[in-house]
Amino acid sequence: MKIRAKIILLLLLNLFILFNVIYLSFALINSLSFDLIPLFSDNPQVQNAFSEIIKEYHTLIIFTLVVVSYIWAISNPLIHILEWIVHLAKDRYIEPMDSNGIPRSLSKRKGKLKYSYVFFKSILNNLQYLTNTLKVHKENEKELDKLKKAWVADIAHDLKTPLSYIKGYSSMLSGSNQWTEQERKKFLLKIEEKAYYMESLLLDLNNVFEFERASIDIHTEQVDLVSFVREEIIDFANTPIMEKYHVKLIDNLECPFMYTFDPSLIRRVLQNLLTNAVLHNSEGTNVQVSISRDDLFVVLEVKDDGKGMEQETIRQLYSRKNKGEATNSNFMPRGLGIPIVKQFIEAHDGNMSIESEIGQGTSVKLYLPLSK
Repeated sequence: MKIRAKIILLLLLNLFILFNVIYLSFALINSLSFDLIPLFSDNPQVQNAFSEIIKEYHTLIIFTLVVVSYIWAISNPLIHILEWIVHLAKDRYIEPMDSNGIPRSLSKRKGKLKYSYVFFKSILNNLQYLTNTLKVHKENEKELDKLKKAWVADIAHDLKTPLSYIKGYSSMLSGSNQWTEQERKKFLLKIEEKAYYMESLLLDLNNVFEFERASIDIHTEQVDLVSFVREEIIDFANTPIMEKYHVKLIDNLECPFMYTFDPSLIRRVLQNLLTNAVLHNSEGTNVQVSISRDDLFVVLEVKDDGKGMEQETIRQLYSRKNKGEATNSNFMPRGLGIPIVKQFIEAHDGNMSIESEIGQGTSVKLYLPLSK
């Protein structure tokens, strides 16, 4: 039933009750009013004056008494509702209580809705639903603010490590001329590596907030996936950070393999995974990127034979609030890379998995659906 129909029905019901009360009051006062006058005064003149007043203003008196009584009866629920709304406006997500801590709309003995509140039951139920909903939203908002502060604090913490490297190597280069050309090249390579890592962290942070604002648009186009991945790997392999690492592509698909996706997002995914595979492993680590398919998905796998991770670390990687933490102190924090990868893959209706063992390396598989 629509709200307007409910209001009209409630109004008609209240008018019906009001007129019945007035009718009964007329009958009661007509039979008792003149009999009650002698109880107040024995003076015949006073009794006659009261009788004249009752005869003259009989209808007005009865109507006034009934209306005032009726208004008093419904004022408590209305005041209760208004006070509840004020509570919500002040972020107090609870129904107004009496001095005993019991909601004012409920009976103290039976705990049921008071009779005078029955006509407002629908409004009270909706207010209770609104109160619970606002309370949950407020708690979620506080949790989200807490997580955002933690992300920013973690990013700031993660930036300190590469900054200390950059400052240290810069001081060593500028403070002495005793270094050989090979040592100078090594220091510069370390500085460039840490700068690349800082850039990756900042890009991750930017992507996090863009996704939180839902401001990242997915622009898909049909592209040869094999050629796209090959070009990205070649570009990454030619960066200075890859000088002492090895990366190769294993292509199990026919070429060209046309697939619809957002090149900018998948490029960011590959950059994140390849950067993780290099920055968190020792020099000489082999990184392998493979492309295959099954009946449902195109599968992109980035695999390395590096240090590997504990299962607890893998679990934490999926959550931004645990970003920067690691169960093993030998591992550098992995920034926001994995949550970003997960978001970008899910934006393509795909999913991902991570497998890793200490000393056995890490494998990250991305599953992109063949049909959308």
